[in-house]
Amino acid sequence: MSISNWEEAKKRSKYHFSTSIIDTTNIQSLGRFRGDWKKDLEFALGCVEKINWGNRRAAADRPNDDIESEEYDLIKAGANPKMTIYRGLTDFSKCPTIQKMIDYFEFKTVKGKLHVQFTGEMLNMHVDKLYDIDEDPNNVLRIMIMLDDYEPGQFMMYGNELFDRWQSGDIHYFDWKNIPHATANASNKPRPMLVLTGVMSDRTKELISTQSDHYQV
Repeated sequence: MSISNWEEAKKRSKYHFSTSIIDTTNIQSLGRFRGDWKKDLEFALGCVEKINWGNRRAAADRPNDDIESEEYDLIKAGANPKMTIYRGLTDFSKCPTIQKMIDYFEFKTVKGKLHVQFTGEMLNMHVDKLYDIDEDPNNVLRIMIMLDDYEPGQFMMYGNELFDRWQSGDIHYFDWKNIPHATANASNKPRPMLVLTGVMSDRTKELISTQSDHYQV
């Protein structure tokens, strides 16, 4: 019998997993980027590739030994285990403004990923497993940068706290080790987001210690 990725995640997490507790502090704002990345985004949207649970780590060059348990949760729920959960891009050589966003936080090492959901695409509730990136998982940070304004029908959920009504350039992060999260798009427009996953330098820690509403790229 297959092991449930979701149930195993619960064992690792310190999250309460209670539907009676209302979460209000799971989303940590880091301010907003200012600038014009419309041309970069238009180009990138034409290059994204379909991502499912089985191939999602390939672009990051990280092995995935948990595919069976991850797909098991979808099968058990009656969903297609090979369904597209989002569309991705990791090569930003022709997207200089987006590359500036990746470089801004001065991680020791970092992977940038364009995470786009088209209408009907959904990434089911899960807890991240980034423990293979550094010996100390407390040094690993995942940052989300919204690349377009919110549209009704687009949402992200951290624990049971809903994140919506964002503006283009908004930056946030969360406790990836413990907070379950999910994303979906029921709007009529793609939802593009840049995800940075990296090992923090002292400069990274300094930059995230205060919010800024005027990062210019």
